[in-house]
Amino acid sequence: MTTPALPRDPPRRMAHVAGGPFSYTDEGAGPVLVAVHGLPGSARDFRWLGAALPDTVRFVRLDLPGFGDTPLATAPQPGIDARGAFLVDVLRALDISRCVVIGHSMGGAVALSAAVQAPDRITALGLIASIGLRPHHVLRRFMGPQLLARAVDLPLLAHPARQLFRAMLRLLGFPPQLTNEAVAHTLRCVAALDFQIQVRNTAKLTVPTLATWAVDDALIERAVSEEHAAALPPGPRLVFAAGGHNIQKSQAVEVAEALVALARASADPTA
Repeated sequence: MTTPALPRDPPRRMAHVAGGPFSYTDEGAGPVLVAVHGLPGSARDFRWLGAALPDTVRFVRLDLPGFGDTPLATAPQPGIDARGAFLVDVLRALDISRCVVIGHSMGGAVALSAAVQAPDRITALGLIASIGLRPHHVLRRFMGPQLLARAVDLPLLAHPARQLFRAMLRLLGFPPQLTNEAVAHTLRCVAALDFQIQVRNTAKLTVPTLATWAVDDALIERAVSEEHAAALPPGPRLVFAAGGHNIQKSQAVEVAEALVALARASADPTA
């Protein structure tokens, strides 16, 4: 496993879409990579990958609504395609006309949806330990997300519902210092997750796609990643024997090298 000696976590910037403000980071210059975190998460999830990328690519990391410094009110809808549309709006707001979009974990579905919605703007896709075409084993064991998601919006049940889901997240290895809003909106997004949409978007996807995962990922099992990779358009496939779910950290150098090559080829298809 190869990880940079130190992470890179640049200060957040703020910009606006029609629904309100959003938070992002922006560094480097050259072919553009835009990173979308999983749930719960933030732009900080890519601080090790950022450290492994050269300054000759532009690296933009986004806080999705309800996470990091982006208010939930900017785009509160939890569905895959609604969040994909928000990402497309962000690219327009930042005047990014061509880019590779990177999606980690559940952020992979958001990145994929955006690529289907804006194939002229998103010229390639990088999926890092992404969710696949069917529920992975953690989701299969998670009973009643729709009931819990309704409970977090009811005054008397919001606190116990959040505490229960927070405990589940801690058992899965997520940090304990998540905000109440991040916990609640993660649950809403999980409840709204529709794998029929994921299957449809995968079938519609036309851009080159990097898919990478680790065999020892404790959240998304190998078979789910392999099935999804087989259904995706051609592109690099990086499979690591070890690295867990967060290979954008544990295998940051190798993942960065593959993404840079993809970004350069996408910026200049004749290269």
